[in-house]
Amino acid sequence: MLMKKLLTTLFIISLALPAASSLSIMTYNVENLFDTLDDEGKDDKAYLPLSQKQSKEHVESCNKVKVKKWRNECLYFDWTEDAKNKKLENIKEVILSARLNGPDVIAFQEVENINVLSDLFNLLAPYGYVDFSLIEGNDYRGIDTAYISKYPLKNKTLHKIIFSPEFATKDTRPIFEVQIQIDDTTFRLYNIHFPAPYHPVGMRRDSFKSLSSLTKTHNDPFIALGDFNVTRDEANSEQTFYNLESEWFISNHEGCNDCLGSHYYWRDKSWSYLDKIMISRNRGLTFDVDSIKTVLIDTNTINSIPEGFNTKTGHGVSDHLPVYAEIVFSD
Repeated sequence: MLMKKLLTTLFIISLALPAASSLSIMTYNVENLFDTLDDEGKDDKAYLPLSQKQSKEHVESCNKVKVKKWRNECLYFDWTEDAKNKKLENIKEVILSARLNGPDVIAFQEVENINVLSDLFNLLAPYGYVDFSLIEGNDYRGIDTAYISKYPLKNKTLHKIIFSPEFATKDTRPIFEVQIQIDDTTFRLYNIHFPAPYHPVGMRRDSFKSLSSLTKTHNDPFIALGDFNVTRDEANSEQTFYNLESEWFISNHEGCNDCLGSHYYWRDKSWSYLDKIMISRNRGLTFDVDSIKTVLIDTNTINSIPEGFNTKTGHGVSDHLPVYAEIVFSD
């Protein structure tokens, strides 16, 4: 009996360990994953318990917000510890549904700080995760990119987007690079959260140029993943991703044939692939095309459409679906 239990335990552990010749990976914009504290220097006043939103100063500040949805969140959204913890549990459930014991590496967007990332890591650690990282960027709301990984994360660096002169006064979230080592190969990962679609298209063009410049500084295989914020219409008119195909394999160009997109626009009832995984061509990487998918379960969707977290019902996670893929590499 003891031997049987031991073998069962070893089998479970072996399932949690990454496969040596492939890498399973996910990108997930978790839409405003904040803690419940008011961090100095951040515009996080919407993500506080309702009990802390009663002051005249807070109400006056919220009433200056021009967008009605954001103004109402600032005034009435009750972001308690219980709500935060429930959202974290929902994220965990979605991650573990993508693959048994979860993907090897997960890139997140819209995470406030290392504290709330640590909370999520602690929920995932029993499934083989060993490292997590977030470096504070310069987003005025304090939303950053982050990683949780079954491999140690090395040489963590934020790369500032270089804008052309017409956008010299603009700023955006930097590209977050980490490196992982598998056998004798170093892989470079670039976590992306480019300027939102309401910003000029030229800002996203400059962002892609910055990314391309980074990939030319080394000979390692590389992966860029995250929220590129290129809508379907922009991608078609600009030929954004088709122009990148000489350098990259792009997740929804290679597979995900039954996927509708990763973000749904209610205003015109349309889907866009804002979120993607892109891998380097000619550096030993290929997609397992059958593995590429958006991850949607009851927890994070309503009628197969992504739902942001609802504090009253405890349902939902984000207005984005995560994108998952398995990457095969040769020595």
